[in-house]
Amino acid sequence: MIKTKLYNLLTIFILIMAIIQAPLIYYYTFGLFAFFIVIPYLIIGLGLTVWLLTVLLKNKISEMIRFQKLGVILTISIGSFTLFFGEDIIEKLDWQFRRNSREEIIELIKFGKLKPNVTHNNFICTLDNWDIPPISNGGNEIAIYKNEDNKLTVEFYIDRGFLGHYSAFVYTNDKGKIKELEEKMTLDEGLHVNKKLDENWYRVSY
Repeated sequence: MIKTKLYNLLTIFILIMAIIQAPLIYYYTFGLFAFFIVIPYLIIGLGLTVWLLTVLLKNKISEMIRFQKLGVILTISIGSFTLFFGEDIIEKLDWQFRRNSREEIIELIKFGKLKPNVTHNNFICTLDNWDIPPISNGGNEIAIYKNEDNKLTVEFYIDRGFLGHYSAFVYTNDKGKIKELEEKMTLDEGLHVNKKLDENWYRVSY
């Protein structure tokens, strides 16, 4: 009886791990820091799943382990799917459902209500709101650039990356920047995906 309760708790635990895997990795990991979270996370999840699967295969079919069987099957299915496709799906959903929030931020910047606000950088703005989950991954910071004509470019980070490489949703009404971004739209190699999302909006990998 005690073992059954333990197995049930572990089944619920690994199922929750599988469900939150994609949003956790997408919103809260970036660059080299990701390895210190993702690798242990996957090892723990995979280890517990394999162990529970082994336990279940050794037991005869019974009412007592039906919940555990279903839980392990769902965990393997959800975990495998989100490991390979989860981040891409979350990114698409995040763009679709949070576009209005990003446009609200753009309007606040245009009216001077949001400006760069960190001492170590003259274009980074840390956002106090829109932080659960972060509207800009890797610290809820956005990059704000204005040219001499007061035209605006704003980057919402998708992945902060490392060694200067990153990806972002980019808003710009700067014709020079638009021309530069349009020239990058042909790039689609692995993780480096550049595409125009809508007028003045781009998804860019640097």
